[in-house]
Amino acid sequence: MPASRRDKVISLTAVQKKGRPAKSNLMDAVRAAAQTHAYIWVLSVAGMRTKYLSEVRDLWKGSKICFGRVRVMARALGETEEEECREGVRGISKLLAGPVGLLFTDELPAAVIDWFDTYSRQDFARAGNRATQDVVLPEGPLMMRTDPPETLPHPLEPQLRKLGLPTQLKRGVPTLLREHVVCKKGQVLTADAAQILKHLLIQDATFQIVPLAHWDASTSSVTRMELSAAQKQAVGKLHELGASKRAGNGSRAKKPKGVLLNDPNAPAESEEEEEEEESDEEMEEEDKVDESMMLPAGL
Repeated sequence: MPASRRDKVISLTAVQKKGRPAKSNLMDAVRAAAQTHAYIWVLSVAGMRTKYLSEVRDLWKGSKICFGRVRVMARALGETEEEECREGVRGISKLLAGPVGLLFTDELPAAVIDWFDTYSRQDFARAGNRATQDVVLPEGPLMMRTDPPETLPHPLEPQLRKLGLPTQLKRGVPTLLREHVVCKKGQVLTADAAQILKHLLIQDATFQIVPLAHWDASTSSVTRMELSAAQKQAVGKLHELGASKRAGNGSRAKKPKGVLLNDPNAPAESEEEEEEEESDEEMEEEDKVDESMMLPAGL
């Protein structure tokens, strides 16, 4: 006997947003780490990948790495001389803008700089990233970028055609009927282009952590790093990508949060907007239901 469709259970629950408890936990963690470590670093991460960030955390077990809302971390450190948890850390709070995090450590600055200069991981690019090379596929069998090169498996041929490649299965090998340009250097990758690069095993993204500045407990001062041309380019692409994603979220405009250091055109954040955003997140579910069930005026 077929199962009755009337007994189907439909869940009306929604994923709850992180409210004040999560913010309080982040503030407590930042303040506790600031009290127990001699240096506080501002880190900018290009090509963010969770697995590689977890690897960095494991390699820096004696230190503390915090990523979260920059406004919450700035308030935890203190934004004025009266509010700062340790002398001089308000200088770090002023640099917390855009996709950045904090590193609390006792390692000397020279060791930190040398380690992050040599650490990077290659990964597949995602939609919205900028291509770092020209990828032009010649006519003939499609080959993966391996050593030695190998042909793509034949079950992928229908999916390749859906991605826009003019392919045909010849003798069990996906074959390109004519030359095809996947991307040009500096071009923003589409979802189809990123998927094609992944099928070809072309890793066009780099996970890299760039130290921007650090606070020293012995001098209670903040020192900004002199970035190389490659580091400036990585940080610039990161902020540009964040701005483009926010611009494509729809008609609801948001203030730009990704700004470069020493940018004179950086907009000032409004405390009223921040408080309004926090109040929206703290609205209870009962209040939301009551508002949606209100009758129109005049009834």
